[in-house]
Amino acid sequence: MEGVLNIIIVSMAAAFTGVMLGLSAVYVFNHMPAKWLCDYDEEPSEELLDRSRKRLKEYPAKFVFPAAFSIAGVYLCNQDYVFGFAALFELWLLLMISLSDSKYMIIPDQFVIFLALFAFPMSVYRSDVEDMIFGALLGAGIMLLVSIIGKLFMKKSVLGFGDVKLMGAIGLTAGLYGTAIILVLTSLISAGYFAIGMARGSIKRGDEKPLGPFIALSTGIYLVFIAAVL
Repeated sequence: MEGVLNIIIVSMAAAFTGVMLGLSAVYVFNHMPAKWLCDYDEEPSEELLDRSRKRLKEYPAKFVFPAAFSIAGVYLCNQDYVFGFAALFELWLLLMISLSDSKYMIIPDQFVIFLALFAFPMSVYRSDVEDMIFGALLGAGIMLLVSIIGKLFMKKSVLGFGDVKLMGAIGLTAGLYGTAIILVLTSLISAGYFAIGMARGSIKRGDEKPLGPFIALSTGIYLVFIAAVL
């Protein structure tokens, strides 16, 4: 009986947290400072400064986000409530990063910093501090290497430095093994997306698309379906 009661309490708390996170994602994205969505040397455009213009349509986001976070929260928190609640907030940050990069081709440093801070609650699931450090080095190192190779052989920037910082922050929380999985998933999902897009004609050779959403999706898959059951 006590076990059932614990499940009910944890599930209700997780569902409530999920609803609040889902609703807040819409509000925060529409009201975050315009400067967050610009490069360091840029000034916000009129579109970004216009408070009357919604950056993200409230519907269906106000239904989809709370539902998705609630379902993920109940599942994750009943596996391990410490990991579950930490993962929920990490998923929220990944959603904000994905929205920012997909719409404005920018990954706000503020979200990346908060993401890196989740290395502390997640550290209880790492074998040692070295695992976190190696994860960060692997994530940031691979992204930086791809960026350098792209500049050398394609004579253009194929990755933004925001992607490098993002994978470094994710590496801290995921550790070496988790970061390797996320990198593989990112490669497969992004390659599949571009292959399908080119086959359908919606993407042309040379088109540039942000990598942040693919990294965020891959990390979300890892957190929900892999890390939660390890």
